[in-house]
Amino acid sequence: MNTINSLEETTSLKDNFIVTEEENNIQFKDSKIIFKGTNNYVFLDKDAQLVDTTITFHGSNSVLYIEKTRNNKVHLKATLYNHSLVFFNEGCSFNKPLFLIASEAKDIIVGKDVMFSSGCWIRNSDVHLIYDEYQRRINESKSILIGDHVWIGQNASILKGSYIGSGAVIGLGSIVAKKIQSNSINVGNPIKRIRENVFWDRQSSHFFTEEDTRQHEFYETDSSQYIFKETDNLEKWWENITAKPTFTNQSEVMGFIKKVTHLRPLVVLD
Repeated sequence: MNTINSLEETTSLKDNFIVTEEENNIQFKDSKIIFKGTNNYVFLDKDAQLVDTTITFHGSNSVLYIEKTRNNKVHLKATLYNHSLVFFNEGCSFNKPLFLIASEAKDIIVGKDVMFSSGCWIRNSDVHLIYDEYQRRINESKSILIGDHVWIGQNASILKGSYIGSGAVIGLGSIVAKKIQSNSINVGNPIKRIRENVFWDRQSSHFFTEEDTRQHEFYETDSSQYIFKETDNLEKWWENITAKPTFTNQSEVMGFIKKVTHLRPLVVLD
C-alpha cells in the first residue's frame, strides 16, 4: 500500500501513477491518495488544489481523471475498486466534498460545468448481492452518466443506472436512479420531474436586494449555451462507454479519455 500526501511523494510509486503536466502547482491540503492495488491512474490538472480530499484505490486497473475545475479546487471522498473509470470534464465545482464510490468494473462519467452542492453522493453499486426466487441476481451494478451544466442539489444521491441529461436540475435531498430529461427540474424520493424546458445560471442570489430580484426577473443575455435540444444521444454515449478498454497502459487510458471528451453533450429526452 502507498499513501501519497504531496506531489513530491509520487517518486515512491512503482505500480501506480499520478499524471500531471511537467510544470504544475498541485497542492494537497488535508488530502491524500491511497493505492492498495496496482496499475491505477490519477490524472490532475496542473493547478489542482486537493482540499479535504481522500482518494482510495482498493483494487487495480482503475482511473480517476479530473479536468481543470471551475476554481481549481477538488473536494472528493472517492473510492475506486477494479477496472472503473471516474471522469470529470472541465469546469466542474464542489461545495464541500463529493462522496463517490465506483465498483464492479462500472464507471462514473461527469460532463462539463457540473455544480455539486454539499453532501452529495454518487455510487454505482449496491455492494451486497440480491437474488430473486429463481436465484437470479437482480441488482447488478451499472454505470452513471451526467451531462454538461447539471446542478446537483444539496444532499442529493445519484445511484446506479442514472443518466442525467445536460442542463438538468436535481433538487435538494433527491434520489436519482433513472433517466433524467435534459433541461428539466427533478425533485423527491422517488424523484419526479416537475418542470421542463428550463435552464439555470450559476449566479448566486444570496446577496440580492429586492431591487436586484426585480432586475433579474428576465434573463437578458444569450441562454443558448444552457439549452440542450439536439437529438437524444444517450445510446451513442452508452456505446462509447461500454467500449472501455482494460487500461493496461497510459496511452490506452488517454486514447479512451480523448474519445469521451470529444462526445457531444449528453442529451436525454423522453
